[in-house]
Amino acid sequence: MNELMALVKFNSGVALVMKNEIKFKYKKYDNIIIGIDESETFVDCLYYEAPWGRFKAFAGREFDISLENGKIIHCNGQWWHGGSDQAEKILDKKIVGVTVNDIESLKKCYVFTGCFAIKENKDKLIESYHGNLYEYYEYEKELKQSI
Repeated sequence: MNELMALVKFNSGVALVMKNEIKFKYKKYDNIIIGIDESETFVDCLYYEAPWGRFKAFAGREFDISLENGKIIHCNGQWWHGGSDQAEKILDKKIVGVTVNDIESLKKCYVFTGCFAIKENKDKLIESYHGNLYEYYEYEKELKQSI
């Protein structure tokens, strides 16, 4: 199980520092792909929209998504990040944005990323944390000292 290691002040909210990289298991529902991590907290949503001209999802970067059923979807500009409103209906859960990254990724490059989370589970994760609430650059300094 992935563990919340720190909370870092980030703009008007907080960023979550996870012990391990978040890994998603994906399912396809019509024109949306939903990935959920093992803790059922973090969510990745991709919706289908055909690329047009030079407008391609992820700047046309090609990658594959392995679905739970063993199928592979090749992405080359047609699967866009988003669709949390559709995912909310499918999962029957409130989905919110979250700022997050794992310790090893932050040691390499101190940048947090955005994804989605199931609100109830994100709130429980944060409530279970009993450590410091770090200032943004304070946590970066602590990470650099641990390298």
